[in-house]
Amino acid sequence: MTLLTIASGDVALFATTLRLLDLEVGGPALLAAAFDVAAPVQWPAEFNGEAYRDWQRELLAQHPGEPGFAGWYVIGGSELVGTAGFKGPPDVAGRVEIGYSIIAPRQRRGFASGAVELLVTHAFADPRVSLVLAETLPAGLASQAVLRRCGFSAAGTRVDDKDGEVLRFARKR
Repeated sequence: MTLLTIASGDVALFATTLRLLDLEVGGPALLAAAFDVAAPVQWPAEFNGEAYRDWQRELLAQHPGEPGFAGWYVIGGSELVGTAGFKGPPDVAGRVEIGYSIIAPRQRRGFASGAVELLVTHAFADPRVSLVLAETLPAGLASQAVLRRCGFSAAGTRVDDKDGEVLRFARKR
């Protein structure tokens, strides 16, 4: 199976496919074996799980020609450590939104920053993209630090029906 992959340093991203989502249902060891890496010490990453996999299936079905603008699995070193990705392809204004989640035992090792940089590089390789957005909760200080370290600036707030106030960050081309 040929997988869409981007990598830099000790972080690699593998684009989500329907086959990978099916493997993940069978357990993290099966999923990690598809990447020929070690299984994670804990799985799933926060904000992952069945609902995330269902959303990824829907996103892939809605945009079959844009697999790079859905989810990605994060490999840190030689281990499956999390998920990252886009909430869809660029909108008419050239904006994409990213998200990321690294398993707790592997946080603070640069994997989130590496994944965000790879996502931004991937986004800006597409001439349609002029702005990359990300959101985090006000209490997500580590996530905010990742975004700032990766060149994002504060871009306001919004109120989410479920999460309340969320902070918005942006990085321009």
